[in-house]
Amino acid sequence: MIIGSILETSNSGGGTQNNNLNGASSVIFYNMNDATEWARIQSEGMVYGTANYQCVTLISVVNTDTGERRWWFGGTEYTG
Repeated sequence: MIIGSILETSNSGGGTQNNNLNGASSVIFYNMNDATEWARIQSEGMVYGTANYQCVTLISVVNTDTGERRWWFGGTEYTG
């Protein structure tokens, strides 16, 4: 099983947190290609609200069959 998880969100590109965007969710994928593309896109974040806040996300992808673990933040993979 391949599980993609949103571990943390931040309202600044630098990753600082003010605790009003905390939360987690998980998605199950059938293949690693779909999971990694989802992780990259989700981690890039978005601009929201009238004050144009930037929201970036820490994403983790785990393949429970192989034990492979990968993670992204701000559109960049930091696995390793």
